[in-house]
Amino acid sequence: MKLKKLIIFGLSLGMTLFMIGCSSSSDENTSESNKLEEIKNRGKLIVATSADYPPYEFHKIIDGKDTIVGLDAMIAKDIADGIGVELEFLDMDFDGVLGAVNADKADLVLAGMTATDERKESVNFSEPYYHEKNKIIVRKGDEDIAKTEDNVKNMKMGVQKGSIQETFIAETLGSINYKSLAKIPDLILELQNGNIDGILCSENVTNINIDSYEGISVANSTVGEDIHKGASVAFKKDDSTKELVEVVNKILKGLNESGTIDKYMEGARNLAKEE
Repeated sequence: MKLKKLIIFGLSLGMTLFMIGCSSSSDENTSESNKLEEIKNRGKLIVATSADYPPYEFHKIIDGKDTIVGLDAMIAKDIADGIGVELEFLDMDFDGVLGAVNADKADLVLAGMTATDERKESVNFSEPYYHEKNKIIVRKGDEDIAKTEDNVKNMKMGVQKGSIQETFIAETLGSINYKSLAKIPDLILELQNGNIDGILCSENVTNINIDSYEGISVANSTVGEDIHKGASVAFKKDDSTKELVEVVNKILKGLNESGTIDKYMEGARNLAKEE
């Protein structure tokens, strides 16, 4: 009888220690999976972006140093300051930024990105922080070639790879005669050289590039104008980013309500126009 009691006691003690161990391990995993706490402990916010998209993000020599600037860079700095950490950019092609955040190479994405239904399947998004229309860039003298959807469908259009503009041209219009490249400047060169007929991109990006490059203009067209549903911040799609998303949304709300984001965009446009 005593032996039986000892065996039962031993089993009970073992189970108790096992449960305590599991609980401790679970607590550690919960702590480790909190992205906001991870950023604070690291002391640095890592932001994935594609800095070839003025005025949202682009490279500029500031005080002799190559620096990523623009609307998204200013917002990223405010987010880092709000968390109380330093800021680091991870610059790459646009079609790689979501993979970077899901692979934990970056904490969030700021790249003028629209929260489409397709993207929502793989990442979480903040509330939109900036809204604008799309425009078509063409060569000077070709302003009237893109007035209808059929016109645009039959043109050889250029779009940024992985963008909502590519989805619109390829899927909504069903065009098979288009070219997608990773960087807008490469598309501009293709347009100038006559290899494509037009480029669909956001209005601010259109205006900046028309001011920066010769021989191009804005098409007299409303095709694809309203496909841009607002730029949002992207995060890894799991529960670890919940608190981070809440903090970012709070910061973005404050920036919008104060009119700061509009001021940032104006400053970014002016900076992009400087030689």
